[in-house]
Amino acid sequence: MLETAIEVLIREGFSISTILTTSITTQVTNAIREAIVTGEYEPGVKLSEYSLSEYYKVSRTPIREALKQLEREGLVEIIPRVGTCVTTLTELELTELFTVKETMEGLAAGLLAERKNAKEINEVKKAVATMEKAIQTSDHKLYVEANNVFHTAIHEGANNSKLSYLLNLLLNQMPYSRYVYLSIDMPNRIEKSLEEHKAILAAILKGDKYEAERAMREHVRASGEQLKLGIAEKIIKNTDK
Repeated sequence: MLETAIEVLIREGFSISTILTTSITTQVTNAIREAIVTGEYEPGVKLSEYSLSEYYKVSRTPIREALKQLEREGLVEIIPRVGTCVTTLTELELTELFTVKETMEGLAAGLLAERKNAKEINEVKKAVATMEKAIQTSDHKLYVEANNVFHTAIHEGANNSKLSYLLNLLLNQMPYSRYVYLSIDMPNRIEKSLEEHKAILAAILKGDKYEAERAMREHVRASGEQLKLGIAEKIIKNTDK
């Protein structure tokens, strides 16, 4: 008879209370992470352990452990004698990150256009179609998911392991999905973003390496500028509270 996951953990020496606490901590971590990524908890906002424990109806122990994990992921900053705040990068840090991202993703788009990897190109096409549907239904979450598929397919289609490694290293320094939410919240940005993605796809379908790189670089540059505006707006709003 097959053992359940809990039975295996008990056999390995874990107590029921440890297992339950671990499960609660994981659930709370996922919930807070989702709230940060989707913009429910905005950049610079302070997160109170007491308020979070009341909201999620758990003790403060799993909340504290969740915040420690999210700090390791770069989503929050725990400041001694001040508290925990949702991370906000400086304008200089954002500029530096997006400058490098622009160069690397432009290269990736150009490589995919040149190599014409059919599987990844099909994924890019489907992602753009999903983005259109997301705008029609005002579904920002679906748009962000499709955006992630779009960029991931281009990274993989570039078929360059060193470039993939460096891109992952870069993206791990920022909560990328949260930044997409923030940028598309700016007026008219989501429609403009879709047009930029369509231009990238068109260049890739033509096999135009240089046009694909140019279109991608313009898109990343525009996204970075809108993101900085979005973050500044949120910070000003939170400061006024």
